[in-house]
Amino acid sequence: MKAMIVLGGNMYDDSTIEHFLKDAAAIGYEGVEIRGVGELKDGHIPQERAEQIKDLLEGYRLTPINLSLFVGNFACNTKEENHAEVLKWERYLNFASTIGCGMMRLNPGFQHSDEVSKDNFAKAVKWFQLCADAASERNIQAVIEMHHGTLCDHADSSLAFVEAVGRSNVGLIMDPVNLYQVPTDYGIETIKRLKPYLFNVHIKDIVELKGNQYPWAFEYSDYVPHIGRYHRVVPKKGKQEEQYFCHRLINQGGIDWYEVFRGLEQIGYSGYLTVESVSKPGSDLPVHTELAQQCYKDVQQLLSITKSNVSV
Repeated sequence: MKAMIVLGGNMYDDSTIEHFLKDAAAIGYEGVEIRGVGELKDGHIPQERAEQIKDLLEGYRLTPINLSLFVGNFACNTKEENHAEVLKWERYLNFASTIGCGMMRLNPGFQHSDEVSKDNFAKAVKWFQLCADAASERNIQAVIEMHHGTLCDHADSSLAFVEAVGRSNVGLIMDPVNLYQVPTDYGIETIKRLKPYLFNVHIKDIVELKGNQYPWAFEYSDYVPHIGRYHRVVPKKGKQEEQYFCHRLINQGGIDWYEVFRGLEQIGYSGYLTVESVSKPGSDLPVHTELAQQCYKDVQQLLSITKSNVSV
């Protein structure tokens, strides 16, 4: 498997872009996934600052592979809100073009796929097509992160949406942690189905807990207030059984990463492996540089074991 190891910006949300890029280069990451938070929130980025970030990337010899954005949510928005999201998307397109980033995350809607109406599904497809076409004019891909609580929360719903959009520059980010929380399959057979549209794979780890006694436990529905800072979220109807999780180092949680990497090896995956581990001050995981270093070693180890097993 010839895939680029990329550092995602999640663990640097409370730091600076300068810190993030410096660490990525020093550790050995080839690329970065830049988050649309902090000074980059809403895409109001002065051209001078965009040029500064471009110079940093070039100086560190880092490829900006994706902008991890909070844009879209078309199924849940009014017409006026969707117009505003398109304008935000266009601002980010300008930024991506300046720094040479070829991929941008776009969300079709934070509503469970089995509860969205036909009209809202069609609305999401229409607005997504509009954004994808604008991105295509700049040779940029519009990607959907498979995520619990969205229109693309498992393989069937994700493939249905991408195929309804019907644009060659539209694909998927598979995040096994998100699928583990649904829960739904993320293994070899699912990876084979996703192959034509798989542009990026997010790598982190969590484990399901029996309750909330662990100090850093979070509930399944934690994504509602988290995403609610950026999008309107339509939670699952009715009372749901409580589920609790906590963050873990890669390959030390509940995700079968050997299964995932075997699947990627089998389809000849040559996209990106993006570390998206989460660190929060006060948890039992390291933060910033130390976590980024550990994650790089963990991904290298998984790649090494997968290759040795395939060659036997």
